[in-house]
Amino acid sequence: MMNNRVITGASLLLMLLIASANADGLLSSLRDPRTVVEKKEGAVVMDRRELQELKERALLGAEFMLFSSCIGLKANVCKKIIDRAHKMAPYKFGNANRVHYKVERVRDPIDKKDPAFHPNDLLLIQDYWLIGIRTNFEGTYVAGVDDAGKVEYNYPWCMADETALGFTCYDLGPWDCSGGLTWTECCDFAKAQVTDRGIALTDLHGNVLECYDSPPPISKDDPVDYGRVRLRVDKGNVVVQAPKNG
Repeated sequence: MMNNRVITGASLLLMLLIASANADGLLSSLRDPRTVVEKKEGAVVMDRRELQELKERALLGAEFMLFSSCIGLKANVCKKIIDRAHKMAPYKFGNANRVHYKVERVRDPIDKKDPAFHPNDLLLIQDYWLIGIRTNFEGTYVAGVDDAGKVEYNYPWCMADETALGFTCYDLGPWDCSGGLTWTECCDFAKAQVTDRGIALTDLHGNVLECYDSPPPISKDDPVDYGRVRLRVDKGNVVVQAPKNG
């Protein structure tokens, strides 16, 4: 009987060790959802409630972060800054093993001071007359490009006149839409500031200045990933907007 107890106790201890190791493996696999199915075999079987609790524990302390110091830097330099932040506090990145970067090229700006510029250049840009207003994930208020309600318009707004060139172009914005404004309220505010400057809302091409809501690029098919950082760069691979994880 004594031997049976010893064997049973040892077996129980071994089972606990295996279960613990498997649980650690499942937690690690949750950092990359594509490997969860592959690692199911031999792992501890959990119901949906337990699995959700495990995910929440893995994301404990994760947060959205804005890396404003990257603006104007080359993408590879920016990555080093973010990688250092990840090394110091990986939990803020959802305990991802490493930062996953998504580099996105932005449209080249049009410089009205360029001697070769002509208002007809704007016609090459689809919907140039629309102001993109970045909202929060729920679309309930304006977050702006800096999470502080800042809204920008990056194209010249040109009017026909009697000058030697036959037109005059203006810089519009930026606008401060902080304080919980909705995107439609922000749009009305922006247009009111334009007309207050004596600038018409209809340009020399007959297009009317309007707005559209631009929520963060997150969807059910592309959910929040605290370990992912989007880098928006220009043609010189220079960061033009503050990168943000998520």
